[in-house]
Amino acid sequence: MSAPQTRNQPAVDAGIDHITLSVEDARARAAEFVDRYGFEVVATGDTSEFTAVAVRQRDIVLVLLQGRADDHPATLYTARHGDGVSDIALRVAEPGHPVFEAFGDVTHTFVTRPAGEPWSLPGLSPVRTEVPVETAESAEPTRQHLLRVDHIAVCVENGELDRIIASYERALGWRVVFGEDIHVGAQAMRSKVVQSPNGQVTLTLLEPMSGAAPGQIDDFLKKHGGAGVQHLAFAVPDIVDAVADLAAAGVGFLSTPDPYYENLDRRLGPSGHPVAELRKYSVLADRDHDGELFQIFTRSEHPRRTLFMEIIERRGATTFGSNNIRKLYEAVERQDLA
Repeated sequence: MSAPQTRNQPAVDAGIDHITLSVEDARARAAEFVDRYGFEVVATGDTSEFTAVAVRQRDIVLVLLQGRADDHPATLYTARHGDGVSDIALRVAEPGHPVFEAFGDVTHTFVTRPAGEPWSLPGLSPVRTEVPVETAESAEPTRQHLLRVDHIAVCVENGELDRIIASYERALGWRVVFGEDIHVGAQAMRSKVVQSPNGQVTLTLLEPMSGAAPGQIDDFLKKHGGAGVQHLAFAVPDIVDAVADLAAAGVGFLSTPDPYYENLDRRLGPSGHPVAELRKYSVLADRDHDGELFQIFTRSEHPRRTLFMEIIERRGATTFGSNNIRKLYEAVERQDLA
């Protein structure tokens, strides 16, 4: 049960303005999002302290931030964790919110923007004609399929989940909208989903369960060096079309064994995608009381095998495919053994 909201403290409605990834090479990481996912460069910055490239696709803006000074926050972040999400910037109507220490080394900064102005940040200038990253000249431009950030999955240390949830409730007035315990063999984890009142920001927080065998949440925490963002989930209108194009552009996806698809149509009922197409592209399917959910996870290309992406299509479904978490665990284990 969520903690009661403090009197006279209104809930903070917000959207995701941008997500900052602290990285060791901003231009190279930006080029990967341009070439493989179809992003476009919208702003750049280059100083003695940092190099930054902002890429955009519809409602998604990622800022690739490289520290150039030894004491720059991005330099310190990558030294501890490698490349990863260091800030989830929230767009709000009223300025003046202090930086919110979210979990691990991840923060929420708050941004207020006048309508209609080109996207920019202090130290970054809008780009109109010049593309400052090396892209594959011979490749066709990747079609743009990504619509928005559906949710952000976060791994936290055992015993920290309720404390972090309570901090969102106290500071922002956000609420828990979903929660469950997930068991995968001897492994187990707790999951709670916290969401902004307008539903535009959704964080799925995961912690390993006490007494269970060490699992992939523990593995992430060890490799990452503490709590952090495990994956970013990007919403698409048609997952089969999106995965076909993304795979052709070089995005690697986790595979799903054929037995998963046996009797899938019988288990789920009529589906928006033929089972043969789901099988061809290793797309997972689930259903809740509101509708269907299709999802697939990318192979982690992080040297520590931590951060990865999810592609997700919702046809009414409002939950998070917990029946597919077991398949994700099995696929990641196959990847780690490869």
